[in-house]
Formats: sequence, structure tokens, C-alpha cells
Amino acid sequence: MDVAYQYKPTVPYSLHDMRTEKIELLESSLRFYFPQGYIDMKDSCKQVPGNIRIEGVDFDFSYIHLLSESGQNGTFTGKKMEISEFVNTYPHYSFEIIDELYGYNAVTYSGFLSLPDLDSLLEMNIFIYHAGSIVFELAE
Repeated sequence: MDVAYQYKPTVPYSLHDMRTEKIELLESSLRFYFPQGYIDMKDSCKQVPGNIRIEGVDFDFSYIHLLSESGQNGTFTGKKMEISEFVNTYPHYSFEIIDELYGYNAVTYSGFLSLPDLDSLLEMNIFIYHAGSIVFELAE
């Protein structure tokens, strides 16, 4: 017997091609600031202003991978770092999210990091393990 499954996302907003320029560490949460907001998936894909707060973050199991320049294939040298280390090391940056994955108590944002003193982009992944909600903080 074949059982077919197709994922149907219920996330109300998309971060695809959106940029975050600040991650704020809260007591047990993370807040991502999006200067241009994100896309409302239930209202004709309209861009809306807002930020995101991820609650109940387990910082022991949340981290960032900095990978190859410009997303090149092949051998590369990368770095795994705690989110707090990233926030303290890189106060000025822009991270364009290309892909977002939501699973059981887990979020992954993948994309490209732009740093003021680097001409090329770095491929970057943010892995967040959390027990709380993902709160879309609308500016409206």
C-alpha cells in the first residue's frame, strides 16, 4: 500500500528574500529585526512591517554555521558558533534568508551573510531549538 504525503505549510508569513540586520538575545528568546518586514502569505503575498520573536530557545542546542563564500560547492572551511558569539562578534551585518524550515521545536534559516568589511557573501545557516512559540510581531 502506498501512502502519499505532501507538506502543506501553515506558517502565516514568509521570510524568503527578507533581510534581518539584528538578532537580539532575550532571557529565553531571540528577536529577529526585519527593517523591510516580511511577506503575508494569507493576504495576496503583501509585504508587512514586523519582527519575529522565537520563545523558549534552548541556547545549548542552537547555533550558527558560517560556510563558504558565495555558496560555492566543494571543499570549504567553515565555523560553528553559538548565537551569542555571533551577535557579539558581528554587530553590523545583513542576513538574507533564502530558505526557512520549520520542524518539531526547531527552526532553520539558511541564506547569505553580508559583512561591511567583506566583498563577497558568506553562506550561513541558523539552527534554533525552541520549546515556545514563534511570534510574528506586526508593526501595524
